Amino acid sequence: MSVVSIETPDVLLRRIYDEEFGFLPTNKSMKPVHVANGLARRVVGATNDFRPLAKVIRQYVTKQKAGYLEERNPNAAIIEAYPDKFQDLHRNPPPDERLTSFRALAKDTLGADGAVFESGQSSFTLSHQRMITNDVSDNGSGDFLAGLLTAGSGPVVATDLLRDLLDRDTDPWTMIAWPMLGVGATSDAELSGVARTRAERVSADLLAVGKDGQISSPTLRELRRRFDQLASHEKQGEKLTTLRRLVLFGCFAIHVHMIHRCADVMRDGPRPPILLDMCDGRRRSLREASAATLEAGRRAIEQLVVFRIREHLASVLGEEERIELYLDALPDTPDKQLIVDVYRAERASVGAVDALVEAYWKAGYSGVGPKAAKGYPWNALRELGRRSGYLSPYDDRGRGGKEHKRYGVNAEFAEVLVASVVAPGHPRQFDEFLDDLRDAYGIVVGRQGDFDIVRRNDLRLGADLPRSVSFNENDLRLNVNQFRDLLVDIGFAKTYADGRTIVTTDEGRQL
Repeated sequence: MSVVSIETPDVLLRRIYDEEFGFLPTNKSMKPVHVANGLARRVVGATNDFRPLAKVIRQYVTKQKAGYLEERNPNAAIIEAYPDKFQDLHRNPPPDERLTSFRALAKDTLGADGAVFESGQSSFTLSHQRMITNDVSDNGSGDFLAGLLTAGSGPVVATDLLRDLLDRDTDPWTMIAWPMLGVGATSDAELSGVARTRAERVSADLLAVGKDGQISSPTLRELRRRFDQLASHEKQGEKLTTLRRLVLFGCFAIHVHMIHRCADVMRDGPRPPILLDMCDGRRRSLREASAATLEAGRRAIEQLVVFRIREHLASVLGEEERIELYLDALPDTPDKQLIVDVYRAERASVGAVDALVEAYWKAGYSGVGPKAAKGYPWNALRELGRRSGYLSPYDDRGRGGKEHKRYGVNAEFAEVLVASVVAPGHPRQFDEFLDDLRDAYGIVVGRQGDFDIVRRNDLRLGADLPRSVSFNENDLRLNVNQFRDLLVDIGFAKTYADGRTIVTTDEGRQL
């Protein structure tokens, strides 16, 4: 039997990730700064030689195994390499202590996420287009967001704003980097290889546009609309704050897209809610319910990928009797041994097709990415959410919440949510605002109408109930009040004497 027509697990999974998620969710070290760099590179269409600025920032390098700092780029070497960048009007070099202080400041601001290196790949705390690098640690997520923001026939509000912000050079971050920004060469950022293949797959299916000129996917269409609304609100805002919030929303949009993609693709696919815990994990039933909605997102992602694997294998193999022939025909590789081992183990309790699907899934995510531990897509999504701030530790005990998470919210994230759903000049009743959050992102906070959603762990009220989430109803009621109080405290809501709470972005307020 020929196995030419059957993709290997890693190749199949890469294709599924491209077609369903738009990027490769395999790097659990991916940070918001990587997403920002990838998005800016695609929006601006250029990349720069990062090494001169990186050398200035990385004066000392931690020798982790030895446990000490090594001076990799001393001040004398920097002055010798770039003499005209740091001399005064009389061509005198700066005092050693002053240059050291400047370099420490540059590291704390431009390399705050610890993603700046002299070689390999490097991403700065982005504030100007000359800081864009060729770092691909975002695994295509920046390309996906850029495609989302330009798909269809409508105005490209967010991309226009990003280009304008990255062209400005008057902010403090850019001023710090300015001496070195003109040193490295600039080149066009052309898509090639796997990035080009991924872009073609994404534009053909994931970001396909209907006859109305809008994105066909209901989830992505809504996220695009909210992204542009946020950008419209931020046009008059402070540059660095605006950039940070656009990137934060981009990371959150990736999360919402991935956990809701199953419902877009499968007729009966789950649509997990996002229960925001406003009590900092202090209420046990609330944090458990929030963690359960997060876990439902993980299951929805896995369910979609397994569904696609099953589709492929069924279309190629057909009858179950051919599975054994297929396994025998596989070339002798480590992948074959893993597939066979998992298949044999699963075959003892499930059918042949289910066993092969599970073998392909485990062999696939173990083989995609630089390390096996990085291949599981949920790990990347969880770590991106943790670094962005909308995923919080389950509690402050045990493992410190490194792996066990719940949905949380801080003041800045709440402001971003308000600006993305409440348009200036159109204030919303608090209940209407909560309806908007649920419809746009699946966010719930615990109104009585949310009880069944949280209990079923699914936004589809008519869906089957495979498992029930228990909670204390009083905790959910308290959660609603805490969310309302937060909006009042940050100045985007006002409670009146008649008990009404109005959420607004008016009265000259800027996020």
